[in-house]
Amino acid sequence: MAHEQPEPKPFPLPPHFPVDWSNPEDEKKAWMYDRSHAAAPITPMTGWVAANPWTEGTARGFKNAGQPISLFCDRFNTYYFNSPHPTVPPEEMEEAGLHAEATLKALHPVFNDRWENEWLPRVMAHHEVWKSFDLEGASHAELLAHMDDSFERYADLWDIHFHVSVPVLVAISMFVDMYLDLFEGSSELDALELLKVDHNLSLEVGYQLWDLAQKYKDTPSVANPIRTKSTNAAMSSFVGTVEVRQFLEDLKALVNEYGRRADGVIELASPSWTEDPTPALTAIRENMAPNAKHPRANHDEQIKERDAVIAAAREKLANHPDDAKGAFEMFLAAGRSGSQVQEDHNFWIDQGGLHHVRQVLLALGDRLAAKGVIADRGDVFYLVPDTVRSGILDGGDFQQQIADEKTEMEKWAKISPPPFIGTDYGPPPDNPVGKAIGRFFGGPPSISEEADLVTGTPVSAGVARGTARIIMNIQQGTRLKQGDILVAPTTAPPWTPLRYRGGSCD
Repeated sequence: MAHEQPEPKPFPLPPHFPVDWSNPEDEKKAWMYDRSHAAAPITPMTGWVAANPWTEGTARGFKNAGQPISLFCDRFNTYYFNSPHPTVPPEEMEEAGLHAEATLKALHPVFNDRWENEWLPRVMAHHEVWKSFDLEGASHAELLAHMDDSFERYADLWDIHFHVSVPVLVAISMFVDMYLDLFEGSSELDALELLKVDHNLSLEVGYQLWDLAQKYKDTPSVANPIRTKSTNAAMSSFVGTVEVRQFLEDLKALVNEYGRRADGVIELASPSWTEDPTPALTAIRENMAPNAKHPRANHDEQIKERDAVIAAAREKLANHPDDAKGAFEMFLAAGRSGSQVQEDHNFWIDQGGLHHVRQVLLALGDRLAAKGVIADRGDVFYLVPDTVRSGILDGGDFQQQIADEKTEMEKWAKISPPPFIGTDYGPPPDNPVGKAIGRFFGGPPSISEEADLVTGTPVSAGVARGTARIIMNIQQGTRLKQGDILVAPTTAPPWTPLRYRGGSCD
């Protein structure tokens, strides 16, 4: 029997955030301010990519995962919003939801094999095309064609992303629900403790940064500038000794291998570590500190704690029916696999894809700047593909347009967007996908009733005491010291090295 849906009604818009609905159909959707992926205003190019190849690929990914929903993405008042939207009529949603749940459960046993042997090779094929293309040697026509091809490849990455991430998020969410049902008085963080993985690429990056720091921590010509200067000053003050040259070669090799990652997963204007190694040097500096703890040792401790908790859970389930024990083991395995792929897919798809599309656009920015169409290569992100194409083929002057776009972003950066705009259709469906999406994006932050108390979303259980350090983006991570409490609007996998130095809350 279908559940009765509440009557749709407009979300109340605060006076400071009027919305010009250029497409009247957009006003009929429920849009959520996605601060987890882009807390600050996004550039016009990023908004275009989100509304076009990103949304197109996302729709295919949900469909291929057997889910009766799509996800629209767009830019309103320079902020990034998204809107989950059903692809079936309301009267068919319950039946479609049951079919979608069965599809996901059938995928769990073969999910890891499909990631390793089907989806990841497809992702890597796109990376190889991007890496092998001669951005400097291509003609204008070839580079513009490569831009179009890159957007198609980016859409395919997001098809894979959501084909992968829906079962990942649902597996983790369903395990959490099962754990809360089985163990009275437990919390979601207690359940997630069991899903910590033995290895993933985010951990691997941290290990490589540690190893590089240990290799040079006793080499004064390398370590002293890193310890005593800002990262930019350290890079510019290195004297060309044999040790410094070797360090710079090692650093370049590390960022070329692991540095196709930036502050977030949406903003194309954000430089990756290959362009600005500040995050890597910050981690190296902290790893050179006398009280720095080996990330492998830290992770080994967490895995021992995880295994002890799993053993205790199995002991408590000893007298439960075999069906309950079997379901626990199945969702534990699916959740663990999902937790690893959640990090690894971000490295290859979210971060790697963003990096390569950015490089294509920067190459076009170089040519636009050489023509005098824009002032600086980075200004390309304040255009959209049609204006990029026009500037390359016909020339022109977009500098005032870009200045206006920057002024608009600066204006809205001082204004907090509401959590929702558009039309309110009530809470998301009470099914595994609805719950998983709700857990992933979270809700608006809770507001403390006490003036001297700040509340947020913790990333680990327990209590910690230290200096609360507000970090708005990964470049500000240079301010974070050992033992500080990291407080941020949101974080992403590239922030992982920062977490070795303290707790975190959203």
